[in-house]
Order: sequence, then C-alpha cells, then structure tokens
Amino acid sequence: MVRPQLLLYGSHPAAMASARAALRSAVLALCLLGVLALECHYCPLQAAGTRCNITTECRGHERCSAGWRRYGRVHVLAVQGCAPPELCGSNQTLSLKRTEYEISYTCCCRHLCNTAATQNLLQQLTGEPLSPAENSCPED
Repeated sequence: MVRPQLLLYGSHPAAMASARAALRSAVLALCLLGVLALECHYCPLQAAGTRCNITTECRGHERCSAGWRRYGRVHVLAVQGCAPPELCGSNQTLSLKRTEYEISYTCCCRHLCNTAATQNLLQQLTGEPLSPAENSCPED
C-alpha cells in the first residue's frame, strides 16, 4: 500500500506546516462563506471561571467571541459565543441580575478558539491581551 502524502510530508516539516496552513485557510474560507459553520464555545454572562461545556455554531459572518468584565486586574464576569465583526475589539453593555455591566470583547476565527480560561489567565498574568496573531481574523 502506497501512502504518497505520508511519504511527501513525513520527511519535510516545512511542507507539512504549509499543508496545515493551507487546510486552515480552506476551512476558514468555508466558514466565512457559510458553507461550514464556525463552532465556538458558548457560555452566557456569569461569574468568571464558571464552566459551561456548551458549543454553538455561528452564522455566516459571525466570529467566536470571548467577553469579560474586570475589577482591577481580576476578571469577575465572562461570556462566550458568536459575535458580528463590529463587536470584536469593542465594548457592549449587558445586564445580569438587574445590574448593567460594560463587557469588553475579543474575537477569533478558528473552531473553538474562544477559550476564556486561557485568555483570562494570560491576561491576568501579563495584563496584556493576546497577541494580534492569536486573535486576528481576515477582513470580510
């Protein structure tokens, strides 16, 4: 049995990385075209650190999003889901138990990329958002 792809990519790490990048680009293009839905973590606005273990499929142009409210350097509220590109990098007011909170959002464009726990830990340790490469999405 001949496995040409394994032979081709198995000994060439650069070729394998290039193939992975091409596959990620193809999946992203299909997501943006609405052919393949982007899958994201979903969690309604609640205390940061609460686990939901729910996923959702975004509509055509939406991106995975993670939102939070901080008190000083500590994240006290978090939300995850899908968001339109206009919300990415901005703030939105949401209500929880009759109190309004200003929530800051970041977005990403890979399946299940909006893992709030990782983002919150990195931001709490460094005080800085994730690098632009981690959060960047192609222009619509």
